[in-house]
Amino acid sequence: NARGLWPRGLEEAEASPMNTPPSMSRPSFFEVSAAERLTEGLRPALQHILTTLSNHVPPLAMLAQRGDEVFYLMCFLLDRHYLKTHNASFAENFYCLKRVKVLPDDTKAPLDDRDRLGAVVCLSGVPYVRSKLEAYYNETNLNLQAFPHNDGSWMTFFRKSFVKLYPYAALVYEGLEYMHAIQYVMGTTRHFSPLTLLLNQRVERLTMADMLRHQRGGGHKPNAVTARPGARNPMESAWQQGTVTRVSIAAKVFAILSRIGNLMADNAKWAVYLGVFVIRFLQWWYSPENQQRNEVPLATPPPPPPAVKHPRGVAIPEDKSKCPLCLRTRVNAALLPSGFVFCYTCVFNHLKDHGTCPVTLRPCRIGELRKIYES
Repeated sequence: NARGLWPRGLEEAEASPMNTPPSMSRPSFFEVSAAERLTEGLRPALQHILTTLSNHVPPLAMLAQRGDEVFYLMCFLLDRHYLKTHNASFAENFYCLKRVKVLPDDTKAPLDDRDRLGAVVCLSGVPYVRSKLEAYYNETNLNLQAFPHNDGSWMTFFRKSFVKLYPYAALVYEGLEYMHAIQYVMGTTRHFSPLTLLLNQRVERLTMADMLRHQRGGGHKPNAVTARPGARNPMESAWQQGTVTRVSIAAKVFAILSRIGNLMADNAKWAVYLGVFVIRFLQWWYSPENQQRNEVPLATPPPPPPAVKHPRGVAIPEDKSKCPLCLRTRVNAALLPSGFVFCYTCVFNHLKDHGTCPVTLRPCRIGELRKIYES
């Protein structure tokens, strides 16, 4: 029955979690590219939030000025937690991906603590250093263009050398990333980024065994002490033996904060979903179309008084369907700003010759002539 098959299937899936066929475990280009772009997409949103908060709470202006540090520190803590619990960064886990270690014989193994440390440094440290170098390059380049004089100091020499060499270094790095992406699309490599190749790591899709293992309480196997049947927690034994008499308040506070931080990190992906919904809702709410729809319509203004006939103007026929110029039934009616209607051909020739309304003699241009449709 189903109850009997579920544990058996779970045991079989957990028995060989690393033997997934390459065609199934290899993510597409769009999956890994979206995972890389997700984190950078959250950066301007956080900067906007910090700037808005600093406008209302001036003491928070320092956080807005240090937006890069705040953002990459949050990324570091978030990726560190997800690498520890899911063997993937936050963005990779968001797209149901994971990281595995590639051994020299091209077999796979789970990440250890050293692999996780290298991954979190590449995920958060390298982008932070690149952003700081880019900002320093832009600032230094502007300063050298504004003050091109050379005082002969070593600092000026360093700045000029940096401005000349940094674009080439950035070009080489971005070229390597581009070549790896092309090779990944062509199927000649399984490393999407040169950093994962440097770390001997690979990004793959989550398997059913990974998901089931996480639902059962995490992706790490218990240690040798607590895994043995009947094994006792060392802290519990110490309490029973009386060797531990008290736990410091600082340790309790740290444990509570750690649990709160882990809970927030585990639910960060739902915060992303909610944030995207809120941003889209605010964009719609403050859109010009919605603002116009919510505005109270103004009262219709009264019509302007009718134009007065000039003494030297043409006479207005009693039959309103006739043209005042040709005194025949209007053909292809046209309206002037004065409110009088004529045949289009008649009034067009009159405006061309005189430039005034035939009835009121007010100045009028051909461009102000409006075609109307009579039923």
